[in-house]
Amino acid sequence: MMPKPEISRAIEKRGPVNAKYTRFFWPVLRGMVLIVALCAFIPFLAGSLSGVYEERWAAATAVFMLASFTLAAMMALPVFEGKRAPRQLQLADWWFVSYFVIIGLGFNWACAFLWLSRRYAFFSTPVIAVTGLIMAFYAAIAFLVAWVTRGNWRKALLVLVFAPYVLAGIVLRLGLLR
Repeated sequence: MMPKPEISRAIEKRGPVNAKYTRFFWPVLRGMVLIVALCAFIPFLAGSLSGVYEERWAAATAVFMLASFTLAAMMALPVFEGKRAPRQLQLADWWFVSYFVIIGLGFNWACAFLWLSRRYAFFSTPVIAVTGLIMAFYAAIAFLVAWVTRGNWRKALLVLVFAPYVLAGIVLRLGLLR
């Protein structure tokens, strides 16, 4: 007769899902999607600046667009979960702010490169200087917004984060520098 195996108490106490680690699911997923979007942004930008169609750039464009729309859906998710009003940005929304800062900087870098009519290399000193000048212009606009709103630094920060992305995206999409 075979003895019946005993189940240790540690196995009996542990349930099917350990709930203390579930709070890390959404931040880790957001971070992974952010990394995918930022890694696909570089070939997307290179493909859009070269104007030559290649399959790898088309795939990078598709991945970048899919990851960007996924990030937007993750930001809008609390609105669709039953909360009536969108929530304010908090410190935990670093992934959202960093996405717009990096993509906005990349778009402005491309604008500076195209503005200089591709006479200089993409990472040359004049392109970096013009990009810095453009970003300083956005910072001046943000200070102006803070002054007009009587010191509301949150609105100024939102202008500083979203203005480079929106304005450079419009310039690149309309092809104003080609």
